[in-house]
Amino acid sequence: MNFKLKTGLTLSAAALFFMSACGDDSSSNPSNKDPENGVPTDSLDVPTDSIPTDSIPTDSIPADSIPQGTENVSKVVMPEEAADIVASIEIPKDTGKGLTIDDFEDGNNGSLQGEFYWYTYNDNNGGADGDGASEIKTPIGEEGYPVARKSDNGTNYVWAVYYSLDKGEYLWDPYVGWGVELDPEIDYSRFGGITYWYKGGAHEIHVETSDVTDYDVHLAKVKASRVWTKAVIRFKDLAQGGWGEKVEFNAANIEKISFQAKGNGKIDSVLIDNVYLQDTSEVEKDKPDMTIMDPEIPEVTIGDIKISNPLQAKVMKYLNKGLNITNWLEEDKTYFKGEFKFDESDIKLMADNGIKSLRLPIDLDKYATNRDEFVADTTGKTELKFDDENLFAVLDSFVEWTGKHGMSFVIDYHEYDNSYNATSAANPNYTKMMANVWKHVAAHFASNDREDIFFELLNEPDMSNGKVSSATWRVAAQEDIDSIRTVDTKHTIIFGDAEWYAIKHLAAGEKLNDDNVVYAIHTYEPFVFTHQGADWSETKTIKNLMFPYDKEKWSEYSADFGVISTGSTKTVKWVADAVKNYYKNASKEAILKLILPAKEWAVKNNVPVIINEFGAYRPASDKQSVLNYMAAMRDISDTLEIPLTHWGYTGGFALFESEGASPKGTKLIEGMKEAYGL
Repeated sequence: MNFKLKTGLTLSAAALFFMSACGDDSSSNPSNKDPENGVPTDSLDVPTDSIPTDSIPTDSIPADSIPQGTENVSKVVMPEEAADIVASIEIPKDTGKGLTIDDFEDGNNGSLQGEFYWYTYNDNNGGADGDGASEIKTPIGEEGYPVARKSDNGTNYVWAVYYSLDKGEYLWDPYVGWGVELDPEIDYSRFGGITYWYKGGAHEIHVETSDVTDYDVHLAKVKASRVWTKAVIRFKDLAQGGWGEKVEFNAANIEKISFQAKGNGKIDSVLIDNVYLQDTSEVEKDKPDMTIMDPEIPEVTIGDIKISNPLQAKVMKYLNKGLNITNWLEEDKTYFKGEFKFDESDIKLMADNGIKSLRLPIDLDKYATNRDEFVADTTGKTELKFDDENLFAVLDSFVEWTGKHGMSFVIDYHEYDNSYNATSAANPNYTKMMANVWKHVAAHFASNDREDIFFELLNEPDMSNGKVSSATWRVAAQEDIDSIRTVDTKHTIIFGDAEWYAIKHLAAGEKLNDDNVVYAIHTYEPFVFTHQGADWSETKTIKNLMFPYDKEKWSEYSADFGVISTGSTKTVKWVADAVKNYYKNASKEAILKLILPAKEWAVKNNVPVIINEFGAYRPASDKQSVLNYMAAMRDISDTLEIPLTHWGYTGGFALFESEGASPKGTKLIEGMKEAYGL
């Protein structure tokens, strides 16, 4: 799709497209959740001082405005402009040393910088990544171009967009956006931040520079507000999405200011006003808020770790030094139809570099063609049907390739769509469906003589918010196991507990009723290090954390590590606290202390425990720190005799580098062979 501006300039979708963060580098750890209570915290607080709380929102579009039972009907409804709009708040203009990009008082789509105009765009031309079906509308002037609309904040006009977000066939998050190009003749190096007033849905502001050539722009996320609110963004607090090349922000090279709204199924609006670049003298200064501490290394006492169960020797032989193929068959709306994103060449590359095990995340119930009908049936007469052609084409291929190249193979039932959740978990039919899926898969492999094929029941049950309890999940898991054992008594099963394979739940529970089960945990601690800079996480602004903690490289300013203390993108408390306590938690010994209870439980119950997800997000971490972390995890694995499977073949958590835009690996990252002990 092309976008015609009033200047005659046409911007292609490629030029405007900003790639959304995706499953690519989001390890399945709940990085957008409060780790204490599992409450989603995707939006960050915006200060609302001096804003009346009794203001009534007038611009949000309710979901029930969508016509039901109709085809090809616009989901976006723009409200009629009243002749007289009563101001809900009187917002002030910025009159300092900075520069007002636009106050919209001329009522058109031109900025205050001359021949530079506001534009809109959407996800309807995703190209190879599929077409989204999002809509964006703004009032249109007599000449057919978007224009500002009348204001309710004491000014005359504001810029207003109304939108619906629909993923359609698009692979990533659906999006709509709007923005303006800036005058290239101005010296932007003297600016240190941007402010604007807004009302409406959650969104991102992008400060685009010529230094970024792969759409991984510098941005900040802003929480929804139903009253007029001032967003205050310091340039030093901006962070890239993280999928592209890491580029330092340079205000001198600013080219555009743009905005984006994302999130499937949302129908909303955003109004903005008084977009203003702050002079560096107007930007709030950092204050020292930390004390530089000596590293606090915990003492760890390790008792007897001997496990006589033959399964222990089996997992050490087959499941150590493993690797996940990620960002493919586990993702929402990703369905195998004969096209391999990864194939035998990838398996050979892994094996040649010393990888011993492959974990393949795949959402198995997607291949149950009448899943929803089966779950909804109250008569018990519906028989679950499967797309065996595609399901076993991919599974059989990886069984063949891993066998040929001497690697074990784990079939990981992995749901990114969170179809197993607190609601579905309470439905006996849903649990029965999962058990039948596993029976079907197990029956297919029952005659296979390989002892190194493993069935992993369900990755991180209810991974979106962790509300399914351990007790509920264990009942379902036992039903899965019992179903598998009706057709296959040979192959080993892998079980991980609720709340993202939490150690605390495993250590508090009992063994399942089967002697051929391996118990799995996941760990990404210290989380602020392993997920620093990850766009999908509340740690997205965190940067510069080293591993292990180094007093000589520390600072009195938490802002030096990406902690934002004020403004629209204020860092959530648990993340800020984790940075301030980093000296206590960023050591091999601290990680070992967290993992040890799982090993102690395994010894007590004479069963093996494995770690089949761990890793560090590389784009925002220095190379040596990632290698140090990998070496620490290898030492912990060796010390406790707990096998490891790393999260990420390629992408942000990668062990292997890729060339260009290819998703396939080409070589092991330098230093990883020694760090991982391959």
